[in-house]
Amino acid sequence: MKVVKMQTTAVSLPMNIQSFFGKENPRITPVILELTTDDGVEGYGLAYTINDVQLKSLKASIDDLEEVVIGQDITRWAANWKDLHAALKHTGQWGGYGLNAIAAIDVAFWDLRAKALNLPLSRLLGGFRDRVPAYASNWLWGFLSRDELQEQAASLVKEGHRAMKMKMGGKTHQQNLERFKAIREAVGDDIDIMVEGHWSWTVPEAIRMARALEPYNPYWLEDPVGLHQGDICLEDTAALAKITAAVDVPVAAGETFSTKYGFRRIVEDNALDIVIVDVLRAGGVTEWMKIAALLEAFNLPIVSHCLHDISVHMVAAVPNGLIVEYMPWWDMIYKEPPQVIDGHFEISEKPGLGLELDPDVIKKYKIA
Repeated sequence: MKVVKMQTTAVSLPMNIQSFFGKENPRITPVILELTTDDGVEGYGLAYTINDVQLKSLKASIDDLEEVVIGQDITRWAANWKDLHAALKHTGQWGGYGLNAIAAIDVAFWDLRAKALNLPLSRLLGGFRDRVPAYASNWLWGFLSRDELQEQAASLVKEGHRAMKMKMGGKTHQQNLERFKAIREAVGDDIDIMVEGHWSWTVPEAIRMARALEPYNPYWLEDPVGLHQGDICLEDTAALAKITAAVDVPVAAGETFSTKYGFRRIVEDNALDIVIVDVLRAGGVTEWMKIAALLEAFNLPIVSHCLHDISVHMVAAVPNGLIVEYMPWWDMIYKEPPQVIDGHFEISEKPGLGLELDPDVIKKYKIA
């Protein structure tokens, strides 16, 4: 079964949040990729940016790989990925637009393979479970007031969420602590609350924050450190290791790391308690699964980053899959988007990713 057609469509969608990293009324801009085989099977993948300028480069990066994609035998998944990776030699094999382009195509390849076998992708990849926990991540932003945080957190519980993430950064130590305490007060002790540090602190500041939060039982402290001699360094495993060793609150990070080689550094440095892997930045489903196996060998849990529509299948497939981040930024492009019910995603019996694109929505928001 070979790929005979590739099509990309760029869309610009409202994010339905007030602000995103200082940008008012932000938009999310995915590139939707569709592949068709000589047997008429259709597969889907995507990559995304958060502004129209980067979108042009991302779409071009995917389109540039068309000549590598056409004619590929989808049953040779290892060769498919290696061919795509080799095509980017000297132009960004290990991150950036190139790896995101590979990832979008790789996702579509796996959607095709599972559909060809009439299996949900999670089953093809391992099928460890059919129901996975999820946490609400598009809420509890730093620009909200204390009262708004409490109201929103209580509303999430009423909707059936059993876990949620609050964002810190841009606040004083005491403000962050009081805001967390307010959310804990609103939802009670049985709800899991993740803390997102957004690379805001030095190592001593992160340790201080974790120790202050500990009596209030945060589920994890994510991306705590990014300040390194005055410059942003998001992948400082040595700094992460210092924090992890010093505190009892589980430390989570990894969304900016790429390929199994990047995650090997996390393992070698004993840098984290919980590892977050972004399917696009990692290099696609193929690399995500290899990273999961690497982490399993060291008794480390794996968590998805964004892209719940895709990542739910991988987290469900592996024994060390912990939880799925629910960030419904582009759910509107699906006729029946995945839903969190009683704090979990149920894996559909539909083949592949189990997703059907809504052509009317795509037409409405299409920009290229």
